[in-house]
Amino acid sequence: MEYGGELFHLSSNSPFTVPGQNRLPGDWRLYRSGRDALRAFARQAGKKRVLMPALCCASMILPFQQNGYEIAFYRLQPDFRAQEDDVLEKLGDDTVLLYMRYFGIRPFSDDFLEGLRREKSSVLFLEDRTHDILVSRQGEVFIPDAVAASLRKWAALPEGGMLKSGLGPFDARIDPRYGDMRWNAMEKKDRYFTTGDEALHTAYREESRQAEALLDESTDPVAMAPQYREIVESLDFTKLLEARRRNLRCLRKCLAPVIEDGIVRLMTQTPEDSGLYLPILIQNRDTVQQELIRRKIYCPAAIWPEPPEAAGACPVSHYVTEHMLSVLCDQRYTEEDMEYIADNLIEILKNPEEIPHVH
Repeated sequence: MEYGGELFHLSSNSPFTVPGQNRLPGDWRLYRSGRDALRAFARQAGKKRVLMPALCCASMILPFQQNGYEIAFYRLQPDFRAQEDDVLEKLGDDTVLLYMRYFGIRPFSDDFLEGLRREKSSVLFLEDRTHDILVSRQGEVFIPDAVAASLRKWAALPEGGMLKSGLGPFDARIDPRYGDMRWNAMEKKDRYFTTGDEALHTAYREESRQAEALLDESTDPVAMAPQYREIVESLDFTKLLEARRRNLRCLRKCLAPVIEDGIVRLMTQTPEDSGLYLPILIQNRDTVQQELIRRKIYCPAAIWPEPPEAAGACPVSHYVTEHMLSVLCDQRYTEEDMEYIADNLIEILKNPEEIPHVH
């Protein structure tokens, strides 16, 4: 058995699938990936500059670079809210302001965003909702000009980019090669879990790697293929989020001793406001992560590591990149699995002298 990995095994969707029921709101346009959704928005917006948080990832920057945008970064505070004075200094006119909630933590107040909209009529507001796309936003006061998200970290989805834009529809071509390769890799992962054949393990990882390389082959946005849209539409995301929140509660209970001791620091006190992972900050993160991998527990590090372009722009971003570990909590696993992952993490954290150092 192994735990984690960005690629879900295909049968993990089965408990959350409701065939024939479209559970996706009609105002979303679906793309191959979140990267493709951002490419579509960048084309739509027609701006030449984007201001985004320093704590982001290269795949968020690339779609704007490909469309000739100047990239600027704003700083975050230790509580992951944006430094508003830095935003005001750097925003300028005719700019896209990109922001996101880090595991449910709001970077800006509604009043701040509403004030910017009044004072900067040429600015477009884009929210990346990958962290909390499954969580309801009823009663929101400030509505951005567009919302983008990637779904691929949430379920066994060969393709999974989304864009809701007040700028109107943006059509894109279909190229199913990426989704087909991911589908095949997910099937291989299923068979690996059934047979334990290490050749299948190697094969699904390589096919997944090759699929990722296709995402940046073209600068044009690619729409989601119809056969993969059906998978997205049939998933019961409410039930899926409930499973993740159940696992989060179990994880927090199991990790309470190392949280109380200060060995582990939670990035947020309300991880259920996102449901993506349990994000924690620890010392010797790389060493701990490598030991977990040796035990076949694949917990991502900083999901949005500080990109080279943002180096030096924000001390908080740099710290998170070096200390964040994303502990698995997704619907593939039971509470017993959470206990197993937590027990291994605690053992590693409490016995660091027994772990080989990562060079």
